[in-house]
Amino acid sequence: MANVVPQLDFGSAVKLALSRIKDMEGRSRRSEFWWTALAIVIVNIVLNFIPIVGPILTICVWLVAAPLMIRRLHDTGRGPVLVYIYLALTVIMQILALITYFKAKNATTWADIDSAAGTGVISLLVAIPAAIIGIILIVFWCQDSQPFTNQFGPSPKYPDGMPGMGQPYGAQPMYGPQQPRYGQPQQPYGQPQQPPYGQPQQPYGQQPPYGQQTQYQQPPQK
Repeated sequence: MANVVPQLDFGSAVKLALSRIKDMEGRSRRSEFWWTALAIVIVNIVLNFIPIVGPILTICVWLVAAPLMIRRLHDTGRGPVLVYIYLALTVIMQILALITYFKAKNATTWADIDSAAGTGVISLLVAIPAAIIGIILIVFWCQDSQPFTNQFGPSPKYPDGMPGMGQPYGAQPMYGPQQPRYGQPQQPYGQPQQPPYGQPQQPYGQQPPYGQQTQYQQPPQK
């Protein structure tokens, strides 16, 4: 059985996330991420009832949560690019929503109303790719921790790895003999190569001189 670190509860997960609020390195497991995400959703729901200031504070909350999002992707072996794109689109969408609100509130002519409507349409167009990327991120965030040390650090869930999983493709064991890579000779350096099929085995240290090949010996005719 694999050595699995127990899941975090709500309080421990939020406390750990707050202690790493500026940490964009390393990895975060699912329990840390989703309990903290629940707290963020609750905070954003409350902020939505505050006019004008609420959307601005919502943007700040999402930006503060960025390191946790990145660490959760790191835990699945992925980089932070999708998080950057998603946050950029979210911020633009919120800014356009604020502009639409102020234009509609201060509109005195049909031209002002049309301008507010146009800004609102642009905000909706930005929301479409943001929603698509958000769905992709949710799928990635739901995936389990990689049970080995990847390029972002050791697994916070499986400190000893998972039996039977082996090493990721291309990884070499830390101790003991290393396996040859594709295209490299199978024999370790300094040991004789195996003779072709049909030729007798030569004892170690009694290889034929350079340039001479051992001929296949025909069995005597009866």
